[in-house]
Amino acid sequence: MLNISWDPVLIAISYLVAFIASFVALDSAGKIPLSSRKAALFWRIAGGVTLGIGTWSMHFIGMLSMQMPMMMSYDLWLTLTSLGVAVVASTTALNIAVTGKKRSPVRLILATAILSAGVVSMHYTGMAALMLDGGIIWDRRIVGLSVVIAVVASGTALWLAFRLRDKHKGVFIERILAAIVMGAAICAMHYTGMSAARFQDMAHTLPGGISELGLSIWVSVTTLCLLGMMLIISLIDSHRRTSRLTDNLQQLNRQLELQARFDALTGLANRHQMDLRMQDCLRSALLSNRPFAVIFLNVDHFKRINDTWGHSVGDEFLIAVAQRITARLTHEMTLARLGGDAFILLVPECDDDKLNALLTALLEDVRRPLSICGHALSTTISAGVSLYPRDGETLHELKLKADAALHHVKEEGRNAWTIYRAEMSTAIPAKPGFLQELSQALERDQFELWYQPTWYAQEKTIHGFEALLRWRHPEQGVVLPHLFIPSLEQTGLIIQVGNWAIEAACRQLHFWTEQGFSQWTLSLNLSPVQFEQPDIFHIVSSMLEKYNLSPSRLILEVTESTALKNLDRSIELLNAFNHAGITVSIDDFGTGYSNLLMLSVLPAKELKIDRSFVTSMLENEKSHKLVETIISIARTMEMNVVAEGIETKEQEAVLTRLGCDYLQGYLFSRPLPAEQVPWLLLQINSDKMIIPINKIQTDPAFISQKNHA
Repeated sequence: MLNISWDPVLIAISYLVAFIASFVALDSAGKIPLSSRKAALFWRIAGGVTLGIGTWSMHFIGMLSMQMPMMMSYDLWLTLTSLGVAVVASTTALNIAVTGKKRSPVRLILATAILSAGVVSMHYTGMAALMLDGGIIWDRRIVGLSVVIAVVASGTALWLAFRLRDKHKGVFIERILAAIVMGAAICAMHYTGMSAARFQDMAHTLPGGISELGLSIWVSVTTLCLLGMMLIISLIDSHRRTSRLTDNLQQLNRQLELQARFDALTGLANRHQMDLRMQDCLRSALLSNRPFAVIFLNVDHFKRINDTWGHSVGDEFLIAVAQRITARLTHEMTLARLGGDAFILLVPECDDDKLNALLTALLEDVRRPLSICGHALSTTISAGVSLYPRDGETLHELKLKADAALHHVKEEGRNAWTIYRAEMSTAIPAKPGFLQELSQALERDQFELWYQPTWYAQEKTIHGFEALLRWRHPEQGVVLPHLFIPSLEQTGLIIQVGNWAIEAACRQLHFWTEQGFSQWTLSLNLSPVQFEQPDIFHIVSSMLEKYNLSPSRLILEVTESTALKNLDRSIELLNAFNHAGITVSIDDFGTGYSNLLMLSVLPAKELKIDRSFVTSMLENEKSHKLVETIISIARTMEMNVVAEGIETKEQEAVLTRLGCDYLQGYLFSRPLPAEQVPWLLLQINSDKMIIPINKIQTDPAFISQKNHA
């Protein structure tokens, strides 16, 4: 047999080529989920072609490193065939492996089979391209070993490509390490296969073909040009993507800042902006000792218009009413929309004459018919007024009394206004004994957790549930949380109730696990008071341990304003939850600070888009673009996205198309008591779909409670 030596420099170069090709392929795969459909197709093909050509180039450089006692030549067509096999196999396998959001063992096995078959075929076709008289004798055991190595190397490469595909933060070092492993695996297969070849002593080169020098120049130039070009394209794309992301972040933060201060429908100030304006007004009044008025306004019988003509007409009607009111105001006055048909008006330096003239004119202006979408519509407004300092010296007290005056006007027939009087105090929503009943509710076992499902957007199957607190009052029935949680927080009772809720949620999750639903997750809201509780991490951890639950199945929801209030403390706590395997979700995103640049430093894994964005995105192009940008940036930050408040099929379709991970809302199910969850599952199994839940609502116990959900 011929004596063969090896050139270590060429061996090193062959490994370098395999490493660079592996890195470019992994980098291309990582760009797929961040790209548009056309761009994603380009990166899938580019990654496969690069891996194929890189593997082929590494193979022929390795063959050139094999020092024979004569100059070698290679058959052109077999050489090109081996290149084609490598490119087609790599491109096909990579496309199969990285397609789909979830890792699929079937896809991985299929892709591994294709890639390993392609690599083996490429290798031995390339060896057959050697133009030798006498041929090659093969050691079958080593050939078999090379095939095994090819399968392992291919599976490793494709698994790494999928695993790193969706990672975008701190992934550069991981891709370098993965490329080192992939390059080593490819070289191991190649040189094992080369060692299986035995050349007879009398073998000599046949005439024709491509010379060693020609092949080396061709392979080197082709490889360097291709890999260099792909690296440059990748770097340019990364730079453009970073610039685009920075621009999107800045634009989105500006939009979110507006969203946080102004009502999306009417363009008026919102509740948060009004609170700031009222605080400024109160400070000025303290210095000047001048009165100001707080006026609560309601559009009378607005529900009738909404029900008769539909929500789109109702929205246009509210906009027109807001414009009528605004036209009568002066620049120092501030009008805000609280939600629905409720508005609040702040009038600085207000005396009785000014107040009377303003409200009389407003009632008259609004009373005039409006032409909305071809319909002549009429309405009236009711107004309740409180005056500083006569009716109170705090904003909370002034708002309560203006609300009481408004309720009085409604009870007297609407279409009027009145200033708060002492006898209206019963209209303030404060029931004697309320706090005492609330303090006893826990020991009397009156609190309950109700559960609203979240769904995989793509598969339309249950992902988990969100636990929602309810108070089953012996006289009033089921009381919703917004009516009692503020009192729990003010009195400090929220700590005891919150701890009870954590254990109750874990107990329920344990029960579902025993019933066979071990894949379900459970989300639980943490109030601001709970979040600041020093031992909150210990409490959550101990409950998970007590009920033998995997931490990854618990999702703790905190609002963005809560998380950003004390940033250092939040980062420390969220890191602790993350290290323990507990997912943290930023709830009601878009309603608080709404600063994505700050959000990027929080170690949260999930972002929950507030229902106000979902509600307005189909009618408002800006809201639609805002939701699209939020989802895109959240994916870049490696955060799952949940959309809540989904009520229509159109909203579901748009959010699914935009790449939202999970969906939640009345379209799928209202919040249910735990005993009603089996009814939901029965409905899903019987209809093979998630909509609607009318059959669940036929249960008598549910009918008695559905108006409270």
